Amino acid sequence: MIKREVAVNPQLPADYVEQTVTEICLAAGLRVTLKSTLAAYPGSVHWHLKQGSARGTLEITWWPAPRQLWLAVQTGRTGPWIEAMLAGLPGEIESTLAA
Repeated sequence: MIKREVAVNPQLPADYVEQTVTEICLAAGLRVTLKSTLAAYPGSVHWHLKQGSARGTLEITWWPAPRQLWLAVQTGRTGPWIEAMLAGLPGEIESTLAA
């Protein structure tokens, strides 16, 4: 599994972080195929993202209680577009949410 953590300004409202992550992903050409909560992280928001019909799934989890945000790719869910997204998307999200 690949995991990239993203810094979030602790003063930003949780719903703003959730909305901003969604907007940045959509602007990057990704589509949300699942939005839910992970049982292991109560109160979290968890997205599954895809690029068109290409193989692979990028996951993003926002856990407001400890203010943690991360991107992950599970083994077996990689795709050719994911490496490029991991090169730029975490930095874009962080620069927007760290200010």
